[in-house]
Parts: sequence; structure tokens; C-alpha cells
Amino acid sequence: MPAPRPPSPFTLYPFSHPPPLPPPPMTTTPEPNELSEIVKGAALLLGCHLLAGLLIFALGYVIGSIVGGYSIFAVWLVGAMGFLFWQLLYVIPLILWLRRRGKTGMIKGVIIVAVLTALLNGACFLAFQR
Repeated sequence: MPAPRPPSPFTLYPFSHPPPLPPPPMTTTPEPNELSEIVKGAALLLGCHLLAGLLIFALGYVIGSIVGGYSIFAVWLVGAMGFLFWQLLYVIPLILWLRRRGKTGMIKGVIIVAVLTALLNGACFLAFQR
């Protein structure tokens, strides 16, 4: 009967299996849900719309107090009827900024609200043309 071989210096566990690996650490931050990211993007653009509306209102008030008469309503009317074009001034940079940060879900939410705003603005524009 041959003699048992001595263990090789390159094997760490010659007579047993290696110990099992520890489980991966639990992550405390879950993966963001795409639907929640879309809602965040929609809320972000609605907040921007609110700020733009307040800016148009304040601009109309300032011009109305300087010029007087019905100029306050003229500024509000131009601001409301052209809101589709006003929103492009902050929607396009917002989308580019979110794309650089890799927030594709938020981009989808911003685009959805921007399209809905454009459709609503177009419908109101057509309704007031009569």
C-alpha cells in the first residue's frame, strides 16, 4: 500500500472544504422604482410651472403698476397664451441636466408633463380664438 501524499503547499484546505463565503451585506438604499422616478420628474416640472406662473403674475403686476391701465392683463394674457413657448425655456435645460445625471425616469416624467401642458395650452388657445 502506497504511503499518503503530503499536502501540497498550494492547497489551503487539504482535508476539508473551504468555509462558506459570508452573505453579501444588506443594502440600506433600495433600487429606485421607475414609476416613483417618473412621479418625481412630474412633480419637479409642476413646481417649475408654479414658479413660472408666479413670475408671469409678478411681471404683469410690476408692468401694470408702472404703465397703468389694462397693461397688467395684457402681460398675463400674453404669458398665459404663450406658456407653451415659455416652458421650453426651462424644460429643455432641465432635461439636459437630468440626462447628465442619468435620471432617465425623471426625464420621462418631465416630458409627460411638458406634453400635457402643451396640449392643455393648445386647447385653451383654440377655445379663446372664437
